[in-house]
Amino acid sequence: MATEVRLAVAGSGKTQEIASRIEIQDSGVRSLALTFTVNGQNEIHSRISSNNSFSHETMGWFTFLLKHVVRPYLPAVFPNIITRGLCFVDSDSQIPKGRSGWRYYINDEHQPYSTRLGILAKKVLRAAKEAPIRRLEEIYDQIYIDEFQDLVGNDLVILEALMESSISVFITGDVRQSVLQTSRSDRLNHEYRGVNLVDWVRKKEKQQKCAVTYSNETSRFNQIIADFSDQIHDPKLTLPNTISTQTRETLHDGVFLLDSNSIQAYVDRWNPTILWSRSSQRTLPEAELMTFGASKGLTRDRILIIGTGSIKKWLKSKDLLLPKSASGFYVATTRARFSVAIAIDKATATYDKLHPDFSNSVTFWRNEH
Repeated sequence: MATEVRLAVAGSGKTQEIASRIEIQDSGVRSLALTFTVNGQNEIHSRISSNNSFSHETMGWFTFLLKHVVRPYLPAVFPNIITRGLCFVDSDSQIPKGRSGWRYYINDEHQPYSTRLGILAKKVLRAAKEAPIRRLEEIYDQIYIDEFQDLVGNDLVILEALMESSISVFITGDVRQSVLQTSRSDRLNHEYRGVNLVDWVRKKEKQQKCAVTYSNETSRFNQIIADFSDQIHDPKLTLPNTISTQTRETLHDGVFLLDSNSIQAYVDRWNPTILWSRSSQRTLPEAELMTFGASKGLTRDRILIIGTGSIKKWLKSKDLLLPKSASGFYVATTRARFSVAIAIDKATATYDKLHPDFSNSVTFWRNEH
């Protein structure tokens, strides 16, 4: 089977795994690494020695669709249309209504809309009778795809076509970190968005289009954080428990709950990076501050999470968080090496009613100075 899908945990070295495979591949192997974000592309670049640069390329998912699917074969769908660049839009609401034909996918400057690029790529792929895949087979022997959980909708059609090709494909990512997506408007395969992408992967394995493997060891954070983070998502995902190989100890390790009134004191004492789900009216102390989504890919010694109402409720009842909220909370929690603190209003009352599953992993923090 030419395609392997590696389901990994946060801090398991997904990007390093790709870089290591590229480093040891035979000199004649022509390889391509793909990932959605610019930061992800830079990370892959930084880990590959120049010795392999002559036979390897790294590019973004949008660039890949444009360069290898849309531009060469667009005449199969829209003759005499030549694309130039890409028009980035967050959603279809930013696209003028009433556009049809090629203008549905491409603006008047001949730039494809990013949110509809996957739809256009599938349309071109089908019209060209899989010719783009045959062309890719002539160009590359190996394709690596990092952070595949960012792919949605029609992107999965392209992904499946790669699985069915003669190219060796290695795909890796963590479905629990589904905070980004290539399109918010592409409704195809909606049932496989976010963490539910794991169901699509397992379906493809049953169809013998890929082999699923797991990487559940993390070197980033300690076992207390690992055990806590494993409980954030729906257990029906049936993913292996996270095992920590990070054994370094400090004077403040694990998961802590504190009252919102103690945020300043906690920041003064432990100097954490503060993460929140979105901007609010709450006044926060001076510290490194960012949203859950913006923190993806980062590692910090200590994290302070500004708890939401749903997180507060989850700590007491363990009712499932909405998938998007769970992914953001998981990303935030797994940024920390040593400690994760969660600040909520009236924390004492919540701690007194803490769900039994958290009794061994969550400690109440009091300002004793």
